Amino acid sequence: MLADVTSLISTILWPAVVLVALVLFRRPISKLLGSDNVTVKGPGGFELSASSREQAATALTKASEKPTATTLGRAEALSQVDVAARTMQEIGQRARALWVDDQPANNVYEAEALEAVGIDVELSTSTADALARVQRNPPYDVIISDMVRADDEQAGYDLLDALRSAGDLTPVVIYAGSRSAEHFNEAVRRGAEGSTNQPQELVGLVLRAVRRRRDAAANNRS
Repeated sequence: MLADVTSLISTILWPAVVLVALVLFRRPISKLLGSDNVTVKGPGGFELSASSREQAATALTKASEKPTATTLGRAEALSQVDVAARTMQEIGQRARALWVDDQPANNVYEAEALEAVGIDVELSTSTADALARVQRNPPYDVIISDMVRADDEQAGYDLLDALRSAGDLTPVVIYAGSRSAEHFNEAVRRGAEGSTNQPQELVGLVLRAVRRRRDAAANNRS
């Protein structure tokens, strides 16, 4: 009888012990994802495979080859992806991003990197279309916008102003041709997360926005 009770307790406690160990002594994602057969799962069902990690790093490296970007080495790209993967694992679910740019082909690799680490990207090519999508398909965790569209040299700010005027607080990241302190500060002053023209900084701003959005939603539910 005692052996049966001991076995039952072990069966119940062992998963809890494993979970605590993973939380307290989490190994780097790069080690967890040592082969294509390994999949990291977050508490909300989010999964990231080793192949997705490699895909994200490759896409981020290619995105950094733009003339305006600082080229990333393979090791640095993998490190960036590991940080992103760890953040998404902690959030536990895939996120949704709306990317507004009238030339989406310019951002193929950046979007691929975001998709690979758990952020689904929906494309829009105009301010009007983006606003309609926000009303029709809420909620997005983050909105990424370029600055210049067609004849509007401040389309990114116009979109941001329209969202805030409508009471929409979805985080906005400006991904444009400049990363100057002046433009970053102006974007923040207007209510954006910031602005950049660097792919790795874009990923960081998007992750911060997603985390803040999910934390706010959790606080509202509690």
